[in-house]
Amino acid sequence: MKQHKYYDKYKRNKEAKRFYNGTPWKMRRKLTLIRDKYLCQKCFRKGIITPANTVHHIKSIEEFPELALDLENLETICSSCHNKEHPEKGYGKKKVEKKVKVKVVSTKANDEVF
Repeated sequence: MKQHKYYDKYKRNKEAKRFYNGTPWKMRRKLTLIRDKYLCQKCFRKGIITPANTVHHIKSIEEFPELALDLENLETICSSCHNKEHPEKGYGKKKVEKKVKVKVVSTKANDEVF
């Protein structure tokens, strides 16, 4: 949840936040979850049963705002599938600093030179 708070505060625009906190979205979300029996539809199409509680817009609301509440444009998916759908949002990604390993080689001066 901490990641969602960061995303909501710094990345999600205020209009989108208002939409997702509104009653119409909450009602559509609930209907979608019930319709899909709280199962990930992407996994289900592959024959895998995965519990899910994320409702995903098939066609993004940025590009198709008129479909934002259309049940045909909504599906229940698991967190893993949602992360694959939206890698740009960085859900579930931890920022890991890559450690650079430097090999140190010790040498001695060649006796023939001195």
